Amino acid sequence: MNMNRIAISSLLLAVASPAIGNPAWTADDIGHALTRFGSEKAGNEAGTIPEYTGGLQVAANLQPGDGLWPNPFAEEAPLFRITAENADEFADQLSSGQMRLLKEHADTYYMDIYPTHRTAAFPEEFLAATEQNARNPECGSIHDGLSVSEACRGGLPFPIPETGQEVMWNYLLNYQGVNGWDWNHSAYVVNQGHITLTNTNRSTGEKPFYQTEVTGRDPKVASRIWSRIVAPARSAGTASGYWDHLDPVADDRYAWSYSTGQRRIRRAPEFSYDTPNSAFGSVSFYDEIFLFSGKMDRFDWTLEGKKEMFIPYSNYELKWGCDMETKLMDKHINPACERWELHRVWVVSAERKEGIRHAQKSRRYYIDEDTFGAALYDAWDNSGEMFRSGAQYNIQAYGIPNNPLQDSYSLYDFTRSQYGMFGNGPTRYRAAPVTEREANPQTIAAGQRR
Repeated sequence: MNMNRIAISSLLLAVASPAIGNPAWTADDIGHALTRFGSEKAGNEAGTIPEYTGGLQVAANLQPGDGLWPNPFAEEAPLFRITAENADEFADQLSSGQMRLLKEHADTYYMDIYPTHRTAAFPEEFLAATEQNARNPECGSIHDGLSVSEACRGGLPFPIPETGQEVMWNYLLNYQGVNGWDWNHSAYVVNQGHITLTNTNRSTGEKPFYQTEVTGRDPKVASRIWSRIVAPARSAGTASGYWDHLDPVADDRYAWSYSTGQRRIRRAPEFSYDTPNSAFGSVSFYDEIFLFSGKMDRFDWTLEGKKEMFIPYSNYELKWGCDMETKLMDKHINPACERWELHRVWVVSAERKEGIRHAQKSRRYYIDEDTFGAALYDAWDNSGEMFRSGAQYNIQAYGIPNNPLQDSYSLYDFTRSQYGMFGNGPTRYRAAPVTEREANPQTIAAGQRR
């Protein structure tokens, strides 16, 4: 790509100073200087991040179909390209993992930067509940930030976060629809250019935290996910799931699995922390599912502030426009399929607690201010060497419902020179929540018998 040096120099000046949030914001700023879900309403001074004006508005002739959302920005061209040659000029807006990919694969990897669109849009019920949470003195974190009060319901729990744990709870409870979703979720691992389909499963996910009008729901449950493996044949018929709670100190993760060989359901306490996830070819730990999952008790969490970063955004092309042969290259995802935009993010660092066992010593998360999706993730081992890096690919699931969707992500394992791509395929939102009987592990397992 030919680069206009004058244009690039102007852009560099525009993004040279990260935006740090105003520490004096209060609930009174919600709906004014802040959006109704707590992000800064104004754009940045340079105009490279626009003002928030209500999210993605889509023409009537651009409608989702069969679990797919057409790309509303298909006609846009990149503003410029970041390569190994000019990456140092953008170092303040790149994560350690992005820099490593650019430097290690200088001949094949790059990042195309597109115009920034603040696409996040939410239904009125979520916005009203978020405003109520911001003003409710009983809505808060407990147990040193490891848990969330049940008084926080139906909206973002911490629209004005003050700690690293509160930002991470916003991520764990970020809004992706009330009644849940179903998707055909495929996981691929690429090792030295060899592509392996680790599994394809039919997954179901929901967050009872938002199902305030549904009778029979346990108000202590924050989210739950379960999967039925359909391919490859050697593992077809197995099933697993886990339920996470608002107070994991009192109610630990309820995890279970069903094996067609044993034909029984067993509790699976190992589905947590740094246990390798075999369903993802062991490229991921269980607490790296969707970049972070589970309990926060093995790390000390620090909110570093807010800054401007190039993060994955509106990746309709990556999710549906590129087939797997095009998407997966020998060492990394095909950069022609990725889309990067400049957005403000919350930066959260995690350091392993003294005397606690975990395979990673340090982590850093970059959480999008509008969607509270975990846009980027880096991790380091005991010697300070980079262990893993990940990216979560955001789209706005416009139409009905209208909400952000983050159901696909990548993880690079630098210790073994391999990477994984997870969450490929259509996603379908349900008009009604599943019943408690349908979510019962016995019922799920019964449907797997061959």
